[in-house]
Amino acid sequence: MTLKYSICFKKEAITEMYIDSFKKRLSKDGFVYDEENPDYVFFLGGDGTFLRSVHKYIDIVNRIKFVGLNAGTLGFFLDYSTRDIDNLINDLLSGNVLETTYPLLQATVISKKETRQIYAVNEVRIENPFKSLVCDVSINEHKLETFAGNGLIVASSLGSSAYNKSLGGAVIEHNLPLLEISEIASIQNNAYRSLASSLVVGGDRVISFFGKLDEVVIGYDHELIKDMRRVNEIKITLSDKKITLIRKVDHNYIDVLRKAFIIDKEL
Repeated sequence: MTLKYSICFKKEAITEMYIDSFKKRLSKDGFVYDEENPDYVFFLGGDGTFLRSVHKYIDIVNRIKFVGLNAGTLGFFLDYSTRDIDNLINDLLSGNVLETTYPLLQATVISKKETRQIYAVNEVRIENPFKSLVCDVSINEHKLETFAGNGLIVASSLGSSAYNKSLGGAVIEHNLPLLEISEIASIQNNAYRSLASSLVVGGDRVISFFGKLDEVVIGYDHELIKDMRRVNEIKITLSDKKITLIRKVDHNYIDVLRKAFIIDKEL
């Protein structure tokens, strides 16, 4: 069986010479380069490279397996390193790997002129850089609050350890299909009162923002919606689109957290 692949890499960290060597090694074991319709996408760099590779192949993401090689940067999604090619290929060919599947976030952005679907691995953000954002927040069409402040984000469990964590949100184990809403600099006074805390809800929930959204900036992962005006409502839930990551069989989420956030001074 032909194994088709493509490569996404961080140019600042990976040389073209390394990519050529990697391609030759893959070819030796029967892999065929196919940038349009790969079975495997190898991403070399860090988590940012992973996000870019997912968005590059978002239309066919359900049938791709993503394989990460860490180039020395922070990586929640990379178990192998760029010095580990032989072990990686041997593990792939022998099936000695762990395949983990996660749903993407799906946001439906509704304006007076159009409705658009966007997808994210980590989070969807709504922010107003010009003045305080004021909008209503509902869950499954039940109003939770009227929010006022700089913005709101909805994170997946994968994204709970990214921007969400910096806002004081909870870090959620990646295999839990949950959504988390976190506030960005909320206003708490006699005019406006919100939960003022991150809220974790089930993955079957639909979170809606509606109201004064004309001037909001909508971000998702490393992307922005730049060409949509007069937004009325944004609905966010977990998507039927899923990503499949190749992990080492001994992958342990707690070990990853420790390496990423806790200084480990072993004596």
